[in-house]
Amino acid sequence: MNKRGRPTADERTARDERILDVATALFLEHGFAGVALDRIAAEAGVTKRTLYTAFGDKPAILRAVVRRQHPYADQPTADLVSTATAIGSALFSDRAVALHRLVIAESTRSPELAREFHEAGPLAAQQALVRAGATPETAAELFTLLLGELHRERLLGLAPAPTAAVVAARAVRAVAVLST
Repeated sequence: MNKRGRPTADERTARDERILDVATALFLEHGFAGVALDRIAAEAGVTKRTLYTAFGDKPAILRAVVRRQHPYADQPTADLVSTATAIGSALFSDRAVALHRLVIAESTRSPELAREFHEAGPLAAQQALVRAGATPETAAELFTLLLGELHRERLLGLAPAPTAAVVAARAVRAVAVLST
């Protein structure tokens, strides 16, 4: 017997996570332009109306996918090194690198998508650094130091994901450089 009525909060959370899992996989496999909302809905086992109600349009779903890559943005403020480490851990991951590549590939066709990615990703990370103690004037520099050449190598497929120890050491060095 199927349950009728509105889903519970836990059911909505599980449904939304499933939608984001499906959307992420489809975006990474087919590109942003190559994925229709109908396909996301079908593979997630929901209606298109559910997608619009839960997230909005396709760019809003991508924003939610990107925000999910930044769990530190919604967590209580930690110290600067811990926040920088969390950012590095999130952004050096294979999934984050693949999403970054996807947005770069789509950016000339969809500058708005690139802008939204920038707001939901790099700017959210910089805001987390400010909440953790960086000055607004140095948050962008700290973010840049944290990612640096290793992130570029990851985007180009030239380097594997760094270990947690390497990410933590980068965070310590980046914070130390800006503290001098």
